[in-house]
Amino acid sequence: MNFKKAAAAAKHESAEEFLEHKRKKRWIDNKSGYNCFMLYPRSLYRCHWSNRQYWDWRCFKETSDENIEVVKLICVCWLDVSGTFKISDLWPVVLYELVYVPFGEKPRGQWIGLSVANFLTDQNIYGSSSSSSETAEVSFNLTQIAGHWKSGLIIKGAILRPK
Repeated sequence: MNFKKAAAAAKHESAEEFLEHKRKKRWIDNKSGYNCFMLYPRSLYRCHWSNRQYWDWRCFKETSDENIEVVKLICVCWLDVSGTFKISDLWPVVLYELVYVPFGEKPRGQWIGLSVANFLTDQNIYGSSSSSSETAEVSFNLTQIAGHWKSGLIIKGAILRPK
């Protein structure tokens, strides 16, 4: 999806839309009118993700009554959950925030947002005909590699939204 397609979609639709076989979700922010994205765990890179000894995949019902996959950390020493996202899918000259969404202990039993980064999209990237403007990405990661073992973390995904 490019900027022009996103602008057209914003005018005609404000509902949530699942993308890439429920690996991502797109919606329009009610306050700003800018697009937002949720990257579910299957669209993120995880160290040892495919090994059932370390991660447990679970089904979770979204507020829209759609089932999505979330993942629970069983036990790892090296935690690395990272992702990339094409900047051309976002609105130009907007301050975006990246938020990881783990299942929280406080408030107990609720999804919480863990804000990890802010970035400003560039206006020139959308008008350029260069191939680099279409492939520019924002990269992010949640890493903890200290010597102790980690467990119990449940990850719903990562959100890119206007700040």
